[in-house]
Amino acid sequence: MSKIECVADTYLFVFSPHTLQREAWRALLSSQPGILISGTLAEPSQLATPMHPEQASTILIDLPTPQPEIAHRFRTLAPGCGLLFLVPSYELSIVLPLLQAGATGFISRDASVGDLARAIIAAGRGEIVLPPEIAVQSLVALAQGQPVEQERLASLAPLSERETEVLRLLAQGFTNKDIAQALILSVRTVEAHLRGIFAKLGVSSRTEAALWAVQHGYSAQKFK
Repeated sequence: MSKIECVADTYLFVFSPHTLQREAWRALLSSQPGILISGTLAEPSQLATPMHPEQASTILIDLPTPQPEIAHRFRTLAPGCGLLFLVPSYELSIVLPLLQAGATGFISRDASVGDLARAIIAAGRGEIVLPPEIAVQSLVALAQGQPVEQERLASLAPLSERETEVLRLLAQGFTNKDIAQALILSVRTVEAHLRGIFAKLGVSSRTEAALWAVQHGYSAQKFK
């Protein structure tokens, strides 16, 4: 794998069992602004480059049939890395098992190169990459299978009014950029609020925070 030598918004690894597909993605995405190709992978075990929490990284996963086991293996090897799956459609039967296994984003094979590049960067930031309506449906379906911990809820540090607004929009499938535009904030300010929310809720990821919010009714409270 190539050594990381320059600054980028997101460092990208491309996973595919087929050499031609790996090289095709490298050629297509190497010129996209904000993305640095850090390597290509034929097996998850080849992910040898150390992953740092402060380094936004995404693994683009191109398989004939998306496999939850691959998501689980990569999530174990790189806990803080965005896992972006190419999918034939955004059907819940496809995305739910992958989300449960640790995937953070999905992009249709019919998407444009620009949409793919934006999805790669968003996944590297830890965002849930799905159309908003599908994101909400997915989170609701996942939350329905998890118990609501009322004792833990009572012991949490209270969220500020702004943190509550951010969490409500997060539960509705908004990206950081969407939240920033809705609340007239900078993206960096939104990211700071999210860090505060994660700390107060005792979660470590955007998906966990969104699931908590859905379980406690935040997705039903529309932003005005």
